[in-house]
Amino acid sequence: MEYRIALFYASAGAGHKTAAEALKEWCEAEYPGSSVLCKDVLDYVPRWIRWSVVNAYLSMARNYPWLWYRFYRSADHHSGKELFAGFWDDIHKSVGRAYVKYLIHDLEEFSPDAVLVTHFFGMPPLLDKWERSAPIYYVGTDYLSHRLERDPRFDGWFVGSAESARQHRADKVPTSELSLRDFGIPISKKFLSQTSRQDARKKLGVDEETVMVLVSGGDTGAGPLGVIADSMLECVNWRVDLICGGNSAMMDLLRDKYYPFKHINVHGFVDDIRDYYAASDVVLIKPDGISCAEALAMEPPILLIDPLPGQEQYNCDYLLEQGAALRLFENRRAGEQIAELLDSGNELASVSRRAGEIASPSAAKEILAFVTERIEANRAGKKARERDKEGPEKTPPPEDM
Repeated sequence: MEYRIALFYASAGAGHKTAAEALKEWCEAEYPGSSVLCKDVLDYVPRWIRWSVVNAYLSMARNYPWLWYRFYRSADHHSGKELFAGFWDDIHKSVGRAYVKYLIHDLEEFSPDAVLVTHFFGMPPLLDKWERSAPIYYVGTDYLSHRLERDPRFDGWFVGSAESARQHRADKVPTSELSLRDFGIPISKKFLSQTSRQDARKKLGVDEETVMVLVSGGDTGAGPLGVIADSMLECVNWRVDLICGGNSAMMDLLRDKYYPFKHINVHGFVDDIRDYYAASDVVLIKPDGISCAEALAMEPPILLIDPLPGQEQYNCDYLLEQGAALRLFENRRAGEQIAELLDSGNELASVSRRAGEIASPSAAKEILAFVTERIEANRAGKKARERDKEGPEKTPPPEDM
């Protein structure tokens, strides 16, 4: 069957776009001939607003985490009466109301069977004004959710964990299986297939005996990558890969700093992060939802570094509670902690095994299967109603003998 699916994300943080693109990829693979509209809601606002939203987030994430914590927690306050909560709600609604007409224009022109969104920016005005029959679903990109993601006007929610589902129930958001499902965080189709350690190391040019450590600051290149790398300067028999993502300033700085140290490799974006996850003995990552979901799918031992207050801290707490990751508390002693973990053996094996148990590499496929089932049910219901309006078919009279 063919479907028309609209996907919207906000580029304030790369994970929301990555999740939307994963859904698009899976839809085109599972339902050939279907049409997918995939757009950034920030494309509908003036450039200065887009710049302000994106750069404010990046600046706070990289330089002022305490400010982000205050903003995030206040905006997540259930009463909505805290200073930042009221400020955010007012600005959010005002901006959305001014530009939602352009979003609705594109939606009406596309005429979707269903709409899936991976960020709440601009959604309240859309939910107020959308009058077409196509349902609007929210797709979570973290293991716990934010107050604005739990807007009861959505037709359904796909959340990252059972704990997030409990948040919805605590808010008395609809909880039937037709409205709330915890399939996991949607990631690219390529993570469904495991890459062996041997194959990954062959691609990266790493021999079997070398200890390989991956340190990633995520797509935004945040976190103390340099401090962590400093703790491994003397580990010359190891291979240490630093992933700076889109933070080109950090990449240039670290490349200059570690040029004399041949065992430390500095990258921006890498072609296939799967190979690095699969080849590494230990992976140190910032706990953003998408990075965690991708890493879990490859089942490496994970050490979580410097969670940003708010959603990253919640992701960190969730994975620690599940036993699927460990926490690096003292960045300056990272090399020492890694060496101790490698000597222990059992602890890393347990974490790796648990990561595989809670991973959900086919989350996007399950989300789309659920959505398309609902579309088919709606189509069948529409046909039945049309038949009822036409009345029973008349049987022609018998011919005279």
